Amino acid sequence: MSEDPRDPVTMATARLESAVETLVAALSRPRPPVEEGEMVPRAEVAAMAERLDATIARLRLALAEELRGGEAPMGEAQAGGAPQGGGE
Repeated sequence: MSEDPRDPVTMATARLESAVETLVAALSRPRPPVEEGEMVPRAEVAAMAERLDATIARLRLALAEELRGGEAPMGEAQAGGAPQGGGE
């Protein structure tokens, strides 16, 4: 992976790490008891969690591609390659 601070993958990784640290800090703070009506709906939290998981998965794929230097994933490289069998 490129170490250039202007590299988009490096910048995205730094933003994601910062966001995760912010979430950890927010969740670690003691909170006063909340009124029943003030709570965030579970469906909204679940949807947000799904979006975050999808974003993390896309970032992992982008980082993997960056580390491979833009090569095709293993399955794709082998699918169109020459046969690997013995002599016929």
